[in-house]
Amino acid sequence: MKNNSRSPLHVHIIDSLNVGGAQTHLATMLRHAVAHYPYQHRVLGLFGDGAMIAEFESLGAPVDVLDIGPALRRHAYGEATRMIRTPLEQFRPSVVEAHLSYSRFFGMPAAWLAGVPVRIGFEHGDLYMNEWKHRIANYATQYAAQRVVVCSKALADWAGKTHGIQRHRIEVLHNCVDEQKFNPAAPESRDHFGFGPETTVVCAVGTLGKGVNKRVDIILRAVERLRRDGHDVALVVCGDGEQRPALESLIRELDIADRVRMPGLQRDVPRVLANCDVFCHAAPFEPFGIVCIEAMAIGLPAIVPDSGGIAEIVEDGVTGLKYRPLDVEGLARAIADLHRDAALRTKMGQRGRLTVLEKFTVHTYMERLYAMYERLAA
Repeated sequence: MKNNSRSPLHVHIIDSLNVGGAQTHLATMLRHAVAHYPYQHRVLGLFGDGAMIAEFESLGAPVDVLDIGPALRRHAYGEATRMIRTPLEQFRPSVVEAHLSYSRFFGMPAAWLAGVPVRIGFEHGDLYMNEWKHRIANYATQYAAQRVVVCSKALADWAGKTHGIQRHRIEVLHNCVDEQKFNPAAPESRDHFGFGPETTVVCAVGTLGKGVNKRVDIILRAVERLRRDGHDVALVVCGDGEQRPALESLIRELDIADRVRMPGLQRDVPRVLANCDVFCHAAPFEPFGIVCIEAMAIGLPAIVPDSGGIAEIVEDGVTGLKYRPLDVEGLARAIADLHRDAALRTKMGQRGRLTVLEKFTVHTYMERLYAMYERLAA
């Protein structure tokens, strides 16, 4: 398990090795880092194995799997910390990144105790982890990390107000996208999910879990109103989770089954987005929304609430449209506006792609991240 390479080692601790936004973002980071920086990488998963192991290892980052779950259930928090500290002392990394909440709670103290020189916690926006014990853990473990990286200004404000994370410890780095992987597809490659060529297909992507509620029900109700008004609009919902049965029941209740596709969790997100016309999001407070910049990189206009970190991505009337959070009628109007004007969709999509290339590329993100590491190591 010891790191025998002459290159400095970076260890990336992450709660789950299953597919999710933080895991996808880490894969994007690793793909670029392995190709462009002289470091070795390892991934340390805290709650057993998962579907992302193969992808991380294909990128040149060996994965070590722990399971601190039983220790946490016994409230043996010292044991959980020791489980992480032990491999860190063997690996002797120069940098440890902790992604997601439990990785920060236990990975940052473990890295500090192991004498790791640079320790960075990433707050991706676990808004649902808001109980008093989580607030205390977030407040306390900030002192074991030199910086807490957040993905938006809105999340920086939330982390300060909710968890008491000191502003000088917070680094705002908007999330990034691999613009080579997410690029506009040729029109002839589109299958449009079986809808007709005149149908405007709206896409929503994200977990259908209860902890992080993307409020897909709001988009479904907007589609029902659009159908009632005679608009040829359809919806593709990519994702899975415990909310799916309730959403399927709502689809039947609204009588829009012929207007909705729910293909489940999709690994080939670029293909999904390329077969749609508009990206739509409905969570009232999204810390950032990686899929939004992925859609914009593909060339889709984005319709998003005017709140949270996702509102920092979209320029209203230029790269997409904004509406009041949870406003079904406002969302329906925005979709109808883009449905009626294909030229506007194209123009906004092109401008959105340019915005991604200017602000949200993985090259820009990693350049800023590694510059921060160098400052902290000096």
